[in-house]
Amino acid sequence: MDGSTFVYDGRSGPWACTIYLLTQEEGNFAAVGDVALDGRHRCKLVLCQPRVPVETGLDLLKRRCVDWIEQVERHEQDSSRMQPIPA
Repeated sequence: MDGSTFVYDGRSGPWACTIYLLTQEEGNFAAVGDVALDGRHRCKLVLCQPRVPVETGLDLLKRRCVDWIEQVERHEQDSSRMQPIPA
């Protein structure tokens, strides 16, 4: 199954997001987005929407991938602030 990959430059470095279209009934959208950092798989996002054109669905899933990355990076940044400073 061939996918379409885009790269998002986050604070942690370049994230690779590969989107795979799934078989769906005509007029519906279904796809999976695999999100990876440094070659390590970090997340799988699924989007299924009725009566959504493919281009719109792809844009929605790409936005969800980026939103997930930004949420993870905010969480990691907040966590690092709470870590005690080594002596």
